[in-house]
Amino acid sequence: MPHITLECSKNVKIDAKAFFDELCHQLTETGHAPKLGMKCRMVKSKQFYIIDGNPDYKMVNLLYRLREGRSEEVLINFSEIGMSLLEKYLQKDCEETNIIISTEIKELKKGIDLNKNYIRKKFEK
Repeated sequence: MPHITLECSKNVKIDAKAFFDELCHQLTETGHAPKLGMKCRMVKSKQFYIIDGNPDYKMVNLLYRLREGRSEEVLINFSEIGMSLLEKYLQKDCEETNIIISTEIKELKKGIDLNKNYIRKKFEK
């Protein structure tokens, strides 16, 4: 864990690799997110409708899916890290006031949401 999804409208321009590199580094530095569990993806929506349908408006949502058990303080810190990086990487859009950015955290329940990380075995030797 975690699974990280950057959901955005198709008109968003962001260096996803640089964003995810920095995000994963900062999350790992907290001591509450293992590097070997990081899985990131970006999903762009071709069709979207924001406020009144203005095609120049943009949206980005950073979704974390995490195993349950972290404190509320840790979860808030994760959201703050994500929001800070969204503002950094989307600074121009924020200044032009044509974007909505958000963070979201979903906790996965142990024993119900299953995971097998076979890549981790390479690092356990």
